[in-house]
Amino acid sequence: MQSKRSFFNRPLFRKNLGRFWPLWGCVSLAGAMLPLYVLLALLGDRAGGSVTPEDFTNVLYQSVTIFAPGFIAAYAILCAMAVWGYLYNSRSVGLMHTLPVDRTCLFVTNTLSGLAMVLVPFAVVGLLLCLISLFWGFFDLMAVVNTVLAVLLLAVLFFGLATLCAMLTGHVFVLPVFYALLNFLATLLEALVASLAETFLIGVGFDGPGNFVFLSPLIQIYERFHAVSERLSSNEWTSYLTGMGTVALYGLVGLALLALSWLFYRQRQSESAGDVVAFRWLRPVFRYGVALLSGLVLGRLLYELLWALLFQQGHYADLIPMCLCTAAAGIVGYYAASMLLEKSLRVFRRSWPGVAAVCAGTVLLCTLTRMDIFGAERWVPDLDEVAQVTLRDASLDFTTEDTQLIEQVIAAHQAIVADRDYIRSISDSDPTFHVGVRETRYVRLTYQMKNGQRVRRVYQLWVTAERAAAPGTFDSQLAALYSNPAAIRQQVEIPAGANIVGGYVYNSWGSSGAMSDGELTDKDAQRFYDALIQDADAGNIPGLSLLGGGVPQYVDLGAEFEYEVWDDLANASYRRYSRVDLFPTMTNTLQVLEELGVFTAAELAEMDKAMQETSGR
Repeated sequence: MQSKRSFFNRPLFRKNLGRFWPLWGCVSLAGAMLPLYVLLALLGDRAGGSVTPEDFTNVLYQSVTIFAPGFIAAYAILCAMAVWGYLYNSRSVGLMHTLPVDRTCLFVTNTLSGLAMVLVPFAVVGLLLCLISLFWGFFDLMAVVNTVLAVLLLAVLFFGLATLCAMLTGHVFVLPVFYALLNFLATLLEALVASLAETFLIGVGFDGPGNFVFLSPLIQIYERFHAVSERLSSNEWTSYLTGMGTVALYGLVGLALLALSWLFYRQRQSESAGDVVAFRWLRPVFRYGVALLSGLVLGRLLYELLWALLFQQGHYADLIPMCLCTAAAGIVGYYAASMLLEKSLRVFRRSWPGVAAVCAGTVLLCTLTRMDIFGAERWVPDLDEVAQVTLRDASLDFTTEDTQLIEQVIAAHQAIVADRDYIRSISDSDPTFHVGVRETRYVRLTYQMKNGQRVRRVYQLWVTAERAAAPGTFDSQLAALYSNPAAIRQQVEIPAGANIVGGYVYNSWGSSGAMSDGELTDKDAQRFYDALIQDADAGNIPGLSLLGGGVPQYVDLGAEFEYEVWDDLANASYRRYSRVDLFPTMTNTLQVLEELGVFTAAELAEMDKAMQETSGR
């Protein structure tokens, strides 16, 4: 009789679910508290008939985008540790591999067991919510289908990633470490390399998830996968999911990871139980990978403690001490990894080739970073590549799409890059601030490129009166930018489409008190804003002084207005506040405030006289 090959073992599947029922059972019980709360609220008439299918849809979508990715990522590793736990004990793995079941059947059965344990709590919670929604009449079939599909894809992704990690190690406590590294290693390495570059190069640094964030699935999913609520009419809303394509793609990646894990499982030696890594070809990767991480993390710490605090001159790092500290930390990581691999402290004999490779690698990394081989420090965008630019400083903060203003910002950026060696040579211990002579500026530039990319540069700059008077320096370029009327208007202008809803003006000099608590109505605030724009167009608002000083402002008069702006991404309106400094040259604004009773003409004259006396001292 011809034998029949089985790819699924039902007794083993039932045994896995029965053996680990406390895991999925407790999670299911905890999740069932949500439907129970909803049921009690409905029975208590707290929600009553006000719950609509749109509300039900929004709850499902918010849950699957905010809660589900993080929970499944954390829960999947526990399920993987449960079903693959026998691989990490020599007796257990020997027993399992002597059963009359081939490895393919074991892999398929354990994989389905783990996925079932991941999905059972969601099935319990989802079924209870669906029953409640059907009984009360706010069920939405399409929302349920989309939610179930998203949960399935996320479960396949994260359990597939956890299973791959389970195949690569022979130690149960190393499994979650590998899993965390595979989820965040790309972003972590990018942040560490950017941090190293920041110590040598001006302007560059880590600015959130970068070009390799797609290799960190959890971060990428939270970046792309969102629930959106959109108003259709005054009484109707619709909710939908964005980023389902990203989740679907990661679901396919999860299937590929499971297939790769199956190939590894077929080649895995039972004797690898208890080893940090299960394959010999992975040992050098682990050894040098730990050395790299140790060099970037511990090496930076050593440099800050042993050199930067005591000997470093200026804001930027010294190459040779950084190389020495990074190499020393890399060697520590190399030997630590070797001890874990060999399960012994005797790893120093004949280790000099590996130590030499670590030293050469760390020195090469530091040197190439200092040389800026990728041109990150020298990068300045072309005008036709930029869609929008944001400039932020303690005194200036604006976002613009105006071509002429963007061109001036790029010119200032080019001057900064051209003077990078001078900037690097300035020491933080140089003479202190002198108003009108020497100042420090913390300039942040954010470019929104036409191709959708966002690039950020941050500069800590010393500016002097002598260099501000010299054409071509970044000091003179920034001085011109700070006094540009277009930049000044951008400073006080609210976003297009925003509605002014109120304002506040505070007079601590006089006692006119014409308005209650200094509050402006929406109409008065609109008058105030219109006068402000008139002063900006007429050039009545003085330019910001790069070196401090300049036209004195009314320190006893404070003004701000409140406006409402619609956020397309969140599909909601938000209120923002804009602070406005008042100067004697702002004739239109001061006239409107006097008409509104904020101060009297006599009080304004007294304030002007006091400012003249103060500035004349």
